[in-house]
Amino acid sequence: MKNYLSEKPDGYRIAPSPTGYVHLGTIAMALVNSYLARQNHGRFYLRIEDTDSKRYVADAVEKMMTTFNYFDVKFAETYVQSERAKIYQQYAEDLVKQGKAYYCFCTEDDLNQMRETQIKNGEPTGYYGKYAKCRHLSPDEVARRIAAGEPHVIRANFSYQDWGERITFTDAARGEIALLPQTNDPVIMKSNGLPPYNLAHVIDDTLMGTALVVRGEEWLISTAEHMQLCDLLGFPRLHYMHMPTINIEENGKKRKLSKRKDPQALVMNLIDAGYPKNAIIEYLLTIYNSDFEIWRTANPNAPLTDFQFSIQKVGTNNPLFDLPKFNDIAKNVWARQSHAEIVANFNAWNWQSLPNITPTIKTRIEKMLGVERGGERPRKDLIKFEDIADLYSYLWDEITVDGSTLDGQMLKNYAEIYDAADDKDTWWQKIKNLAPDKPTLRNLAAQIRLAVTGKTNTPDLWAICQILGNDIVKARLTRW
Repeated sequence: MKNYLSEKPDGYRIAPSPTGYVHLGTIAMALVNSYLARQNHGRFYLRIEDTDSKRYVADAVEKMMTTFNYFDVKFAETYVQSERAKIYQQYAEDLVKQGKAYYCFCTEDDLNQMRETQIKNGEPTGYYGKYAKCRHLSPDEVARRIAAGEPHVIRANFSYQDWGERITFTDAARGEIALLPQTNDPVIMKSNGLPPYNLAHVIDDTLMGTALVVRGEEWLISTAEHMQLCDLLGFPRLHYMHMPTINIEENGKKRKLSKRKDPQALVMNLIDAGYPKNAIIEYLLTIYNSDFEIWRTANPNAPLTDFQFSIQKVGTNNPLFDLPKFNDIAKNVWARQSHAEIVANFNAWNWQSLPNITPTIKTRIEKMLGVERGGERPRKDLIKFEDIADLYSYLWDEITVDGSTLDGQMLKNYAEIYDAADDKDTWWQKIKNLAPDKPTLRNLAAQIRLAVTGKTNTPDLWAICQILGNDIVKARLTRW
């Protein structure tokens, strides 16, 4: 057999299946592996695991690549499993020749009847022992049935050797693990000539020189089978790190974040809502490396590539998706950006989705994004661009105001002296001149804010008035 083994076992990979929009956990895996590759001077590559035709979605790869590009995730190499079918077939057929695998002609009806018998007898279900009826077919019968075009699969022959009581290994995040060996003979080549995950994963991660297989904890229980396959193939056993999965709480119980049920599970939903991409990255680093928050506090303006991802700091508990925390991170990310940076991000976002957006409103928004930006205490009101219409509703031409507490005459008096050309000090002095004492001053300032913006709390009112302009401010002050 040709030796495909990599001469550079320094690879780290992300290996998604093309099943639709990208899950938040997939981006987390990509980030972890890209950090490990960079820190260990290794290769970071992409493998599209598309051998499950039932789950394949036609445009999923394009969506996937668009998402990776958005997060500046770059790959040194890209592989597609369906293009590697001959490699898998060669290894599977070689196992058959060695007696380590065999052709199986059992139909779905055969397997269902077998399962019913096992359940009736109180036996474990599966293809093993006396139920592995194709395990001992003669070479002549196998050849005859294949020549007749009878559909078949290839199964690993796990009775080939004694596996002992446990398969033991060291998980990079969880330490020593001992699992019961797989006693069923798993399918390693489907009837369509493509392998299921088990064989394809073991062959690819071995041949591609994956230094550490980083994957979700849902695969932990399958690791014994994968190591058994390594042994059958004569490969060194792979090294694993099983990451906790992001959960959500529902009816008092935790469950895995689902693309089908949970909008926040789809990365594109977060992007479309206008969250900053660095907030998504920082949130994932926060939940997958316990010292990230400490690092960010000590290095508030450092690029994320400076962070040293630590395998020892990967937790084993499944984190809950914490929306308030995610929103706080988003606020801090926006607060660190310059006016030019945040405007560039706004223009790159789908700003046309905002209601009643016009070129004039868009210009006001761009100016508003620069108010109270920079300095030691930048404002932190913005979470995502989707909120702008509500957050900055006063930038639109029509606003709703509860005028029951407004003093119309006081506001008209101020409107007579308001001038958008005034600098901030002059503007404030004019307000103070209308108020004989501090309580009156506070009341007047609050009434001006409410009349002009419809809100009791906003960023710098002088700046907002500058953005709106003389005519709009005076009109809002004098309509009471």
